[in-house]
Amino acid sequence: MSFLEYLNKEQLPPVQHSGGPALVLAGAGSGKTRVITYRVAYLIDHLGELPYSIFAVTFTNKAADEMKERIAHLVSSGLRGLWVGTFHSMCARVLREFVHLTPFSSNFVIYDAYDQRNLIKRIMVDFRITGKKLVPRYVQRTISNLKDRLVDEYHFSPFGYEQIEIGEIYTEYQKRLLLNNAMDFDDLLFNTYRLLEENNNVREELDNRFKHKLVDEYQDTNHAQYMILKLISEKNRDLFVVGDDDQSIYGFRGADINNILDFEQEFPDSTVYRLQRNYRSTQMILRAASSVVKHNRSRVTKTLWTSVDEGSKLTLFTALDENEEARMLIRFLKKELPGRRKKDILIAYRTNAQSRAVEDALLREGIQYTIVGGLRFYQRKEIKDLLAYIKFITNKKDSVSFSRILNTPNRGIGKMRRDRIESYALKRHISLWEATAILSEDDLMLSNFVALISSLETTDQVDVLLELIIEKTGYLRLLEEEDTVEADSRIDNIRELLSTVKDVVSKKGFLTPEDYLREISLLTDIDEWNVDDSVTLMTLHNTKGLEFPVVFITGLSQDILPHHRSIKDGNIEEERRLFYVGLTRAKEKIYLSYFKMRGQGWGGIKTLKPSVFISELPKEVVDGLESHPGSTIFGDIPIRGKDEIGNGWVEHPIWGRGRILKTVDGDKLLISFNGMTKKIKKGFFK
Repeated sequence: MSFLEYLNKEQLPPVQHSGGPALVLAGAGSGKTRVITYRVAYLIDHLGELPYSIFAVTFTNKAADEMKERIAHLVSSGLRGLWVGTFHSMCARVLREFVHLTPFSSNFVIYDAYDQRNLIKRIMVDFRITGKKLVPRYVQRTISNLKDRLVDEYHFSPFGYEQIEIGEIYTEYQKRLLLNNAMDFDDLLFNTYRLLEENNNVREELDNRFKHKLVDEYQDTNHAQYMILKLISEKNRDLFVVGDDDQSIYGFRGADINNILDFEQEFPDSTVYRLQRNYRSTQMILRAASSVVKHNRSRVTKTLWTSVDEGSKLTLFTALDENEEARMLIRFLKKELPGRRKKDILIAYRTNAQSRAVEDALLREGIQYTIVGGLRFYQRKEIKDLLAYIKFITNKKDSVSFSRILNTPNRGIGKMRRDRIESYALKRHISLWEATAILSEDDLMLSNFVALISSLETTDQVDVLLELIIEKTGYLRLLEEEDTVEADSRIDNIRELLSTVKDVVSKKGFLTPEDYLREISLLTDIDEWNVDDSVTLMTLHNTKGLEFPVVFITGLSQDILPHHRSIKDGNIEEERRLFYVGLTRAKEKIYLSYFKMRGQGWGGIKTLKPSVFISELPKEVVDGLESHPGSTIFGDIPIRGKDEIGNGWVEHPIWGRGRILKTVDGDKLLISFNGMTKKIKKGFFK
């Protein structure tokens, strides 16, 4: 029996596509991976195409390995020469093959994000650039955005003093990369584009070699990836892309949803196929998901359907705060466990900080869990940094905590000083702290550190101590100045920690740092856990491509989902797609929850409204929704297209395409660029 007989009537036509550009709009759970793998197998087994004439791109190495394995099971011949991999691995392969046409050697190294930041830090020190907002992460993100937009250091037109400094760093950064025979991840794409753009022979050779180009998760491509595909598809135009605009949730990483929305316009001779039959979820779940995502204007109309049973209604429950939400979640989870494995259950949330309350509740009940794609709350860097201060204040012999806090946040105490402290302590058989105190007498930086620690030894109450640490170290302020999505997540985690500590203190009346450390030690002692069968915790961003019989989506409160940053940036549609992704992970049952109050960390309480997305769910498919009329509880935020929140679009050399939200201060525009807002003078765009 031919493998084609395993395809349904929607999947068969794209697999047998006769050639030319093709867009497969594959809804959640509709079998997109099957279509792209069967398409490759069809080209080889049925049309006799040689494997080395096929180029298939995925977005993770794991997905690439799975695709190769599936294809191997389908074809009768070998796969020698077949190109399957991520965009970055493919580009690295092309660059090494044609390295003689680049200024690099074939053994060039690839710098990761940590290597990039270290190089940028050294350049900033050499250039004596120490602006408050110009932190290395910000510079790194700006350079990455420029490369995504294919703007090199010579064509970057800076606007304002800060951007002039970034331009200087960008130029020097690229020089040093070349000097080190190194590329960063963005360079792999940019340099491949440049190689193709500047060398007609290379472009034609790859175009001829790869008669068939296939791309999975096309909605996640950025501008550079789109241009590379376009350049190698000028002659052999069998560009076969599979994706779902409703699952485009990585705008903050540079993904451009317009690549999939404008495909027919960019390739007028293209054929569009739709996969709308869902094999994963019940009818109730699909009605809920479709009802939400249809509120987006930037999408291609499609309606998922299924022959699966009607299924049970979604359940919505409300809590006073996130701790009560976690306790209620556990009660529902326990009802689901009989007859199920723990790994059948997913608990998803918008931000990493939200896992803390759920983790605490699971630990109290002795329910095993695994966090996927993220660290446990108490293992996150910013939490470990702050706890290290508390540990050191309570025990000056704690050399591990001392080493962690000595230059955290960065206060200029580098390796030379650390070596001096360690050598002095070893020679005199004293603690690192004692050595530091002695050496500080003729060292201003060490003296400032000793003074900082002394200023923290003024309280026996753990919540007051934590507040002092955050304030006097400037840890939170530095993150706020960084102004990145990653920094926002860390700020959320710090506030969550402080709110949690205050909550414990309020229940006990008084809590010393020592007592607090003993209490949380139980929450971090997980070495002996067996995670083979455990409840899965992860952010909604990490759920894409997965499925679970039972899904809990927590924190459906305004400012959390949708996130306050996205509300501020006018980027509600991506948040709605994120919620849609969460809903469509479920096979049988969904629980939704929100809470009304959240601690701000400094004694304040913020009242939260239910998420606007709850009002978009049909009442007939959600138990618990009928008591929440939208007219009284849902916020009055702008959630639809430019008629309500914008006056058009602009193009910026760094940030790319942006939506104008409004005019401010008379001569400035407030513009949303995929997850960030900027005020820019109108004259800049003339």
